[in-house]
Amino acid sequence: MSRRAISIALALMSPAAFAAPFDTCPSKAYLFQSTPVQVYGVNLVTGSTTLLQSDTGLNANINGVGFDFEDRYIYGYDTTNKQIVRLGQDFQAEVLNVSDVPTDHTFFVGDVYDHTYYLYRQGKGLFKIDLSPLDSDPNATLVMEKITNTASVRLTDFAFHPGNGGLYGIDNQTGNLYLFDTTDGSTTLVGNAGITGTFGAGYFDVNGYFYVSRNSDGDIFRIDLSDYGADGDITAVKFADGPNSNQNDGARCANAPVIDEDSTIDFGDAPDSYMTLLASNGPRHQTGTAYYLGSVAPDSEGDGLISPLDDNKAGLADEDGVGFVTALEAGSSAIVSVQASTQGYLSAWIDWNADGDFKDSGEKIISDSLLAAGANTLSISVPVDAAVGSTYSRFRFAEQSGLDFYGGATTGEVEDHPVTVMKSGTTLVHYPSEQGYATIAYEDNWPKEGDYDMNDVVIRFRMTETLDEDNHATRILITGYLAAYGAGYHNGFAIRLPGLNQSDIDSAATTLKHNGVVQENNGLETDSTEAIFIIDEDLKTKIPSGECNFYRTAQYCQEALSFEFEIDIYTNEGVNTYGLVDMPYDPFIFSTPGSYVRDGIWYNPGRGLEIHLPDQAPTEQFDTFLYGWQDDDSVPAENRYYKTSSHLPWVLLITDEWKWPREHIDLIQAYPLFAGYTESEGVSNTTWHAEENAAENKIYVPEE
Repeated sequence: MSRRAISIALALMSPAAFAAPFDTCPSKAYLFQSTPVQVYGVNLVTGSTTLLQSDTGLNANINGVGFDFEDRYIYGYDTTNKQIVRLGQDFQAEVLNVSDVPTDHTFFVGDVYDHTYYLYRQGKGLFKIDLSPLDSDPNATLVMEKITNTASVRLTDFAFHPGNGGLYGIDNQTGNLYLFDTTDGSTTLVGNAGITGTFGAGYFDVNGYFYVSRNSDGDIFRIDLSDYGADGDITAVKFADGPNSNQNDGARCANAPVIDEDSTIDFGDAPDSYMTLLASNGPRHQTGTAYYLGSVAPDSEGDGLISPLDDNKAGLADEDGVGFVTALEAGSSAIVSVQASTQGYLSAWIDWNADGDFKDSGEKIISDSLLAAGANTLSISVPVDAAVGSTYSRFRFAEQSGLDFYGGATTGEVEDHPVTVMKSGTTLVHYPSEQGYATIAYEDNWPKEGDYDMNDVVIRFRMTETLDEDNHATRILITGYLAAYGAGYHNGFAIRLPGLNQSDIDSAATTLKHNGVVQENNGLETDSTEAIFIIDEDLKTKIPSGECNFYRTAQYCQEALSFEFEIDIYTNEGVNTYGLVDMPYDPFIFSTPGSYVRDGIWYNPGRGLEIHLPDQAPTEQFDTFLYGWQDDDSVPAENRYYKTSSHLPWVLLITDEWKWPREHIDLIQAYPLFAGYTESEGVSNTTWHAEENAAENKIYVPEE
């Protein structure tokens, strides 16, 4: 019979006789509980459950369920009436015609693979039913065949691996994980999972992770069988809290990812050494509940957002619930302010020894503190031997207590924050603020005015100085990211510390990171007397390759952020830094050596072409021949630099997360008040850059 004929025949049947299959291979796990059976949707990532159907049309328990991803039905065993059923997307049970079904016992273990339904009962055997006759006739009589009488493993569920087709199950009493041969029923011991109990529901995901749910407490465990379980550690790890039940069985489409595109989960964003990503069993919370930190409820992510992204750079700026009121000084107490949406439990960790994890003794700084709705003030003790410098903290808030720094939760939010541990007697000074970013935007056509869209290079950054008891800067931490790159030219990015020389820098202690990875070169320019740090010589190589030539400057170019940097600068002991200029020092771009020259310049100036903030003198590497060339109206004798004759700069510095003009949109078209601002040399129209002063459809708006 043709597929069209089958479709017509099925359409003529009543809905009660033949329910529609699932539309897709869903990411949800389905949990069958109680008598009469109730069907729940389970988010394996967080453990949250939703009742999907309380009436399947049968006043019976359904167990031994499995999802057939070939026809997209769930098959199960009616333990009350000892019959085989299947359910479609409406979860109405359809009784199938099956011969040779045993009448002397029931089944509680089952799954489907390769269009075959397998059932198991300890002491009775392993059975199978070929489901393919249903493809042409939903009323066909199926046959249950016994594969073997041998069935000694104490199972309450098993599941098929989507990669190798292996059938896996855990012996409830011993915790041993077995691989079952579906041709003869023989078993192979894979290893011990380290858990015991009644595991009434088992599931796989498309990546080869095996999930089991324990009836007594609802705990969901995960076993990494992504390498097909042939070798390695198969120890089960606590993954999430699920529902407990004494009648429990589960089914899931194993070909689906465990998180779908409609994720409603909040993740952390510290480096993955802190267990952040889902693959690492990172912390995550079901969103859309009344439990969260700060004034902004968390948005949803498909996974943890590690460098160059974090949760405040993608989507809503929702990491607003935790503030350090006082500095973290080694050997002292510190005050932390935490805002909670409602009453709930808070736990928190700080990596005191800066070894990249929260596993060490004493690193759990808050344990199940019951917060009230609103602002809460907490005190923490900083160990006297805490490592001085940058490290990470993690705060988790939820309705439930007992959370660790990893694993799923059904409510709440996780916030990861970089923090700095200081020596006693030191102070921190931030630019523009502790958590905010300043925006610096360049027109790289200098010395020509060009299209003046001020989006050729856009960087957001923040700076923190650590001052000793004599107010000398002993450490300068600069972090930032490339927010947009509309340039056709190749540009490098650097920061000079005017007032300091290269010899003032402790080069051995100073580090440069790109996307969280320490670089071999710390960026200090060795052929300059001044303290100049090259963040990157060619930013154009840091943007994603693809069809879009205007990285985050044309409105249709919505690529994700791809380049983040951190430079941690230490001065030599005893260096006098009173001559160091105030933050933000001197951030500038330069022409990448060996790259295409600027239009109208007949030679390649390379590093010698620099573009600085207005009235900022260039570095010693600058090619002075370029002064006054084309549209440049620099007059060094008058300390006038990088301006046109009408006072237009080539660089803008805004102490906020400013939205730049779209590609080829002149700055004055995008922000009309800027003209008056420049004509008055900064006296009038000081809020020209505010978003409410932008022209409609002239600025770039990220759609993250």
